[in-house]
Amino acid sequence: MNKTSMLLDGMNDIVLSIGSFKNKIKSNRKYIVSLIHMFKGVKDFRQPLKVIYKLDDILCICLILALKGKLTSFYYAAEYIEFKAKYFRKLGLIHGNHIPSHDTLRRIFMHIDANELRDMILGRINLLIKKIVSAVEEDSSKGGQKLRLISGDGKCFNGSGRKNGQNNINVFNVLDVSTACCITSIPLTDKESEIPAFQHILKQLKLDHTMVTADALHCQRETFRIVSNKGGLITIKVKDNQASFKEHLIDMLKLNEKKIQKFHFNNCEYEILIIDWETTEDDFPYTKAFVRMISHKRKAQADYNPEPQYFASTADNPQLIMETIDNRWNIESDYHWFKDMYLNEDSCTFTDTNAIKVMATFNNIAFAMFKVVSAIFDNSKMSLTKMRFEDDPTNVLSKLVPLLEKQNLTNLLKENLRGRKKS
Repeated sequence: MNKTSMLLDGMNDIVLSIGSFKNKIKSNRKYIVSLIHMFKGVKDFRQPLKVIYKLDDILCICLILALKGKLTSFYYAAEYIEFKAKYFRKLGLIHGNHIPSHDTLRRIFMHIDANELRDMILGRINLLIKKIVSAVEEDSSKGGQKLRLISGDGKCFNGSGRKNGQNNINVFNVLDVSTACCITSIPLTDKESEIPAFQHILKQLKLDHTMVTADALHCQRETFRIVSNKGGLITIKVKDNQASFKEHLIDMLKLNEKKIQKFHFNNCEYEILIIDWETTEDDFPYTKAFVRMISHKRKAQADYNPEPQYFASTADNPQLIMETIDNRWNIESDYHWFKDMYLNEDSCTFTDTNAIKVMATFNNIAFAMFKVVSAIFDNSKMSLTKMRFEDDPTNVLSKLVPLLEKQNLTNLLKENLRGRKKS
């Protein structure tokens, strides 16, 4: 995420607060035991007398496979576990010659609750980041609470389709960009299903001190109402799927040209009209700003052909609007890109929707872990962090689990921040 002044950047806060004592974080092989304990909250659906493999052990193995980018098919995962049996025995995750088969893995993925899995680990990571952010905000001389950025976007699982006509599954992700924690991943049969899915999710969330963004598909009156009624803000691109609204927006910019504020921000030109009239259905409910933006970020590219892009926002702060627009595709360029390029999510061959959701959840956990560990090492490139721990990704856990376990983390953060030069 770009360094912003009004949107929360939890990773930057991690660098500020943990950077100086990152080498003092002590870890040992007990972190695997600690991680197993974190998985205890995931309900085991199997009959106790028929259980050969502990669910905790299987889940730990799958997380390690996800961190290595090897969680793409049940057959490959089972073969990899067998090939690396000595490694997993050393970690205490398999015992003797009992090695889980692909059928065992498939059955577990088809039946466990992905939301429970998410809450056990991502919930802890999210709490860790909140503690760090709170400590930094308390220490900051600027004061004022920054807004978190939530972004929704669908991602096609290109390996989930079949030649018999079964289409690839589209997984809709809602990402808290500020903390790198995916709020949820929902398998859907088509792109249009994203609209009601996103609206349902937004109704469940606390949206105070939150900016919401998504692609133009979600430029919907009802979505604007939901976010505003929940106390949040929303900024979304306006395209031809809302042709009449786009035409109205362009007309309003022309009619109110003298009121337009012009800005240059991060290689983009902005023209922002703050609405000073009582909005109607034509304006979209709660809208406070219309925006025309021209990006010059691809100026060096051969296909550079800048065209105006239009946005509507319920915010009336130009700086906040520009930061949101500038960061709106972080979910695509950072989150989705990393999961495909380094976690090989696009190679997933699962077809069962629950199995896909579970696999996406493991990759969400892996993404958040790499993001946080990358911040601890003050290294903005997650790809290098992935390469650093390529041979043994359990070392990622050795850096992160001790922080998740520390009961006195808040005091340590305050001690570390005390006396730091305030910016």
